[in-house]
Amino acid sequence: MKAKIKSKLNLENRVLLQEVIPLETPFLLYVDPSSACNFRCQFCPTGHKDIIKDSEYRRGLMDFKVFKKFILDLGQFDQPIKVLRMNKIGEPLLNKNLSKMIAFAKNSGYIEYIDLATNGSLFSHDSLIQLISSGLDRLNISVEGVNREQYLEHAKVDFDFAKFVENVHWLYRNKQNCEITVKIPGNYLSNKQKEEFLNTFGDYCDRIFIEGLSPIWPLFDIEERAGINLKENEGQYQQPLEQKDVCTYIFYAMAINSDGTVSACCPDWDQKLIVGDVKKESLQKIWNSERMNALRYQHLKGGRCDNIVCSNCGHLTYAQVDNIDPYREKILENIQNYEKRFLT
Repeated sequence: MKAKIKSKLNLENRVLLQEVIPLETPFLLYVDPSSACNFRCQFCPTGHKDIIKDSEYRRGLMDFKVFKKFILDLGQFDQPIKVLRMNKIGEPLLNKNLSKMIAFAKNSGYIEYIDLATNGSLFSHDSLIQLISSGLDRLNISVEGVNREQYLEHAKVDFDFAKFVENVHWLYRNKQNCEITVKIPGNYLSNKQKEEFLNTFGDYCDRIFIEGLSPIWPLFDIEERAGINLKENEGQYQQPLEQKDVCTYIFYAMAINSDGTVSACCPDWDQKLIVGDVKKESLQKIWNSERMNALRYQHLKGGRCDNIVCSNCGHLTYAQVDNIDPYREKILENIQNYEKRFLT
């Protein structure tokens, strides 16, 4: 097998957040080119019509003018952001301007690295050529089964799995400098099917990994909805579970929804943690806003569980690898000093 068995996380030479917070420039921006999805995966809120009906979540496509506006906003920061991640809750390839967006962002000079995650259902040779030519640095492909029947059961779509496999193989042969990663949730798979997954894709990607489904979406009971039992001692990336109280996302990342509103974090699928709107404000202003800082203070002062969204989010425990809990007092002091110097 050519691929490394490795998750999409880059853990080598990882910056110690406690040494750099507060950040004048966020490390990571999530962008949702499409909040719509053509799958109805049972482990995701978008796969359940009753949840969507009663939520603030709305399906839509990001307008290119809105995208262009906030990319140019990045020029107000003191340095380029490290990563632009072109996905959040929906399927990004539903936006016909996706490659155009990536190329514009790549050519702006304000971003070091661009990646995205996709279910791959809309792959064609032409669409893949456009993505590769846009300057995309990494393409993360989420596989939802090892045959057509599993897609029908878990993603609720009649999926041409054989054609999908052919497209992934073609992509790897023509990927140029774009890194290809392929992953699958192992919760539904037998040991034989896990081996089948590795054999099918292992020679046609740079990284391959079998993840565990985890409760990363706030106020969404994944065990009930997806019919699974979570592992008691293991997270999404097979890492040991660690109980933490301070979310690290809100100190180095933000998420821009398809309508231009800004969520404090990527898991905010229902848009209950809105901290701004790029159509009305600059990203720099939102990053340093009272709304964003109030959330950071809440976590640092031990009030995370007073927030109904954050208290019902498993991302902190199951998916985040950083832990700044032991440094909360020092970080709080650093943020207060930063505000006195630069924001008054």
